[in-house]
Amino acid sequence: MGEDTRLVAGRYATIRELGRGGMGVVWLAEDRVIGRQVALKELRTTETERVLREARAAGRLNSPNVVGIYDVIVEDGATYLVMELVEAPTLSEVMTRRALTEDEVADIGLQTLNALEAAHAAGIVHRDVKPSNIMVLPDGRVKLADFGIARAMDDPGLTATGGIMGSPGYMAPELFAGKQPSPASDLWALGATMFHAIEGRSPFQRDTTAATMHAIMYEEPVLQRTRGPLADTIMALLAQDDTRRLTAAQLRERLSGATKTVKPLTPSEQTVVIEPVTAYVAPNTPTHADWDEKPKSRKKIGMFAGAAAAVVVIALAAVFLLKPEAQRGTAAAAQQGASSQQPSSNASSTASSAPASSSSAAPSSSAAPSSQPVKSSQATQPAQPPTTQPKPPRETLVLTRHLKAGGFHFSGTSRVATPAGFAAEANTLGKLLAKEEAGTKPLYACRVNGSEDHMTSVSPTCEGQTVVSATPLGHVFTGKPADVPALPLYRCLFKGTHFDSLDAKCEGYQPEFQFGWVVG
Repeated sequence: MGEDTRLVAGRYATIRELGRGGMGVVWLAEDRVIGRQVALKELRTTETERVLREARAAGRLNSPNVVGIYDVIVEDGATYLVMELVEAPTLSEVMTRRALTEDEVADIGLQTLNALEAAHAAGIVHRDVKPSNIMVLPDGRVKLADFGIARAMDDPGLTATGGIMGSPGYMAPELFAGKQPSPASDLWALGATMFHAIEGRSPFQRDTTAATMHAIMYEEPVLQRTRGPLADTIMALLAQDDTRRLTAAQLRERLSGATKTVKPLTPSEQTVVIEPVTAYVAPNTPTHADWDEKPKSRKKIGMFAGAAAAVVVIALAAVFLLKPEAQRGTAAAAQQGASSQQPSSNASSTASSAPASSSSAAPSSSAAPSSQPVKSSQATQPAQPPTTQPKPPRETLVLTRHLKAGGFHFSGTSRVATPAGFAAEANTLGKLLAKEEAGTKPLYACRVNGSEDHMTSVSPTCEGQTVVSATPLGHVFTGKPADVPALPLYRCLFKGTHFDSLDAKCEGYQPEFQFGWVVG
């Protein structure tokens, strides 16, 4: 044997190094007993018992889409996993070479699902589904690798240590809220991986772990390269609520097909974007995803719009056949009906943010005589909502930034006491809403563990730091409001400490992310 050759367990002879990373080194080795080549993973860990348990669990899997584990060895203080040798690029490597088609992404998703279903049936969650753990063979076959941090869900001997297990950019939001890994969190990771594969960019990865966590919990990624069934499927996997996320069976139904093409959604599943026919829609109006109602059929909407247009044409024709006196009255009514369909400067933004109710007030009977054609045409159209009154002024709380010697900051309102030693700066950071409303998130005061530094967060757990007060400082808008002056609020880094700013460039320091919008 050569200088670099070692014999592990008297059986596995190392040949050369295949790669290395945070978990250890992978060697090409030869099994001298049966004469086959294997991948020998030398792990850098002191958690031998955990590795033995996880290897035992992963060894139960029998799927052509799983990189098999043959043996686990503890020798001379080192732990080794003996695995099936798969010489193929990872999905990450494939994506750096070329763009993938929708059919390829759907096929990779389906084969990865095969591996996950086999694991979940055995009571195992993978916990680290991501492009670098998916191997793509030249013939198109896919292998899901690295069950090294997988865990048997029913194994009471394994306990959480409080650390993050997995890659933050592909971890489901419920994991940051303290929930245990589950099949649903694996499917989230698969959705993030498919997003990355079709878009060529990770949906949530940011410059820092904190910003990545914030993006996962509070930002909705936008697909640009794909539309239709595949896009709908990916976004359904990335549902924030794990109980509303696609199940494995639902995902299989969507991805399966003889041509490996994503199947069109059924009418009950299909997401339809409904463009306004005549009404003005204010910016940041909630979409169908914010309503609990079922998406409406585009075909039915088209039929309704066509029928309404035909009735209006008939009504206008009738105007010219009537006597002049009746014409003037009828034309005035028609003009009034038409003007009610146009954007009104008096209309509140809330009037366009939800579907018109069937209980809305009907037009006044004095608009036209009951025998006029316009009257009958109005009866066939949906009742128009009454003009809403302006909203009463919102109760707000001034957000002020405070400074302490050493470069430490604290942002607060009158709801939370300012820590000792902090002095208010001259400029304020706008105003927070005192009460929660649709389209807002609470903002909390936090203290960085082991430091005098403070930060604000939209997470009630302060992203793992110390919660100063369970009462939020106030509420920020998640999108720019249309009915009140607003300013963007950012979290920034100053030489390792945190501060909030209204400046997108963080006053010359490092931007971390945008919280949302405050009242200007």
